[in-house]
Amino acid sequence: MPIPRPILRRSFILGDGSSDKIMKSIDQFRRELTAIKNDINAKNYKKALVDLCQIADIDADFSVNHRLAKLFSRISGEDLGLKPIRVAIVPTSTVDNFIPIFRFYMARSGFLAEIQVSEFNTLHQTVLNSESWLYSFSPDIVWIFTGYRDIATHWLPGSTEKEVTSAIQTEVDHFVDLWQALAVHGTAIIMQNNADTPSDRVFGNFEGCISWGRQNYLRQFNLLLARRALEHHVQLVDLEHLSGQFGKRVWHDAPYWHHSKHAFHPDASALLALQGAQLIQATKGMAKKCLVLDLDNTLWGGVIGDDGLEGIQLGNGSAAGEAFSAFQQYVKMLQVRGIILAVCSKNEESNAKAPFLDHAEMVLKLEDIAVFVANWHNKGDNIREISEILEIGLDSMVFVDDNPVERQLVRQMLPMVSVPEMPMDPAHYVATVDKHAYFEAISFSVEDQARGQMYRQNSERKMIRKKYADMDGFLKDLQMVSVFGDLGPQTRGRASQLILKSNQFHLTTTRYTEAQLEQMMAHDEIFCRYYRLQDRFGDNGLISVVILKKIGKKLHVDTWVMSCRVLSRGMEDFIHNDMVDIAISQGCEALVGAYLPTKKNQLVSKLYERLGYYHLGEGDGVTHWIFSIGHDVQRKVTYIQSEIR
Repeated sequence: MPIPRPILRRSFILGDGSSDKIMKSIDQFRRELTAIKNDINAKNYKKALVDLCQIADIDADFSVNHRLAKLFSRISGEDLGLKPIRVAIVPTSTVDNFIPIFRFYMARSGFLAEIQVSEFNTLHQTVLNSESWLYSFSPDIVWIFTGYRDIATHWLPGSTEKEVTSAIQTEVDHFVDLWQALAVHGTAIIMQNNADTPSDRVFGNFEGCISWGRQNYLRQFNLLLARRALEHHVQLVDLEHLSGQFGKRVWHDAPYWHHSKHAFHPDASALLALQGAQLIQATKGMAKKCLVLDLDNTLWGGVIGDDGLEGIQLGNGSAAGEAFSAFQQYVKMLQVRGIILAVCSKNEESNAKAPFLDHAEMVLKLEDIAVFVANWHNKGDNIREISEILEIGLDSMVFVDDNPVERQLVRQMLPMVSVPEMPMDPAHYVATVDKHAYFEAISFSVEDQARGQMYRQNSERKMIRKKYADMDGFLKDLQMVSVFGDLGPQTRGRASQLILKSNQFHLTTTRYTEAQLEQMMAHDEIFCRYYRLQDRFGDNGLISVVILKKIGKKLHVDTWVMSCRVLSRGMEDFIHNDMVDIAISQGCEALVGAYLPTKKNQLVSKLYERLGYYHLGEGDGVTHWIFSIGHDVQRKVTYIQSEIR
């Protein structure tokens, strides 16, 4: 459906807003588009996609993002490095103009999306009919695309608080019924919009004091919807936040609704597309894990080596100093919620560490930083070294640096690292990093909160390892203990996280949500196990999950994932011993495993062979293995003590 009236362009360039600068930026943008078109015409699709994703900006208006989406539609080829995914969108409003932009932002988040959309306003017919196209499409994601207009009000003016609460519960129950129907008929991850409260208020500022007022009603609806979504493992798309961020008076542009049933302004399409794509990325375990930070003019103003502790701008006393403190506070909150922090700075190490140790206004401390690299090497090589120390992929990393030359160097050397274009004014730093939604979360666990500490402890282990002549002496000295057992409500969330995020030690690339794990845990012949590991340096947390399925006299290894932080410490042998014990207890004659090779899991290509499995053969690129279990089966020797829970 065409846009009903012309869209005014909004500047998508962060800066001083001068007309000369904006015109220069527009000219540059046009040159970049021309270069991308030339690459597409020459069938250099991969380069065209990289460049197209680089210039995409959610602050651009609809016309800009629509042009980018049209260019993306011309890019083809199987060697784009995108993960195929099927997305079903069930809207109660017009989304025709949104879909191409959403498909492009899905590609920007790493997906080649096949998208099917139901007919306008057929939500209940589509979801509740088990014979509808939705279930034959077999989507990976179902997005229930609703808004505040879909929330019925079953109360009258003057209703009591009890009556309003009852009406809200009834309305939320209608959505829960849809989720349950989807869960019965399929295994798709469900995304649900909450209510984007309108901008008008009949009571004005007094509206928040009226229990039956529309604003209060919708706010309470959103709170209850969030609680119920958490219970049912449904992922919320926070339209209420997005509409406020965009500007409610613009988001709720009445002519668009009345003329063509667009529930939000088309200029907000990229913002919503990015949020939806990044949420899907998180559900698939592909969200970013690590924030790599420059120091000078990034965490503080000035150059520490030249200006000294007293000379850098940080904290109260100047606008710039307060802006840098605000950015550090934002970064600190990311660290608290489980994002790994690393430093990559061109500095003498002693100078670089001085503010962390001795500056009273520093929010971040050395103990918040998992890996600290300060030298005069190029930052591309340093970031690669950081990824190796942390044992995470480069595509899990975000690099923030005020220097455009350093940013461009890292983009060219390490195109898989995300590098946001930082503004000149540090007051914009928080908004610039946050708007990209790099670190979208779908759950939170104790292990998340302790992740930075765990990675620091792992660095200490590596340093101690260098002191030992042989591995056995090092492993004995670690004094390792593994706590393990069947998954339960307290471990299920972290187990799902590990399954979704693990790529390197992941034999079959299965991906299970918490809801799917809950279903398997109730099955008598499916064994869902977790393993923790602690040593004299600290607790590594829940580091491995195994799912075994009994079929006849064989126990099949459906899923085996493990954190790379604990590789080469004997946990693979320890876990396999437990798998053997389970097989014997179930009267099984063999363990059966499969290995599906990917670009990232070559690490475990020889695992079954090393554990003593016999190679059965290969089919569809999958190798199959079997481990016979007799009365004299041998357990692997480890230096890990066990503690069964």
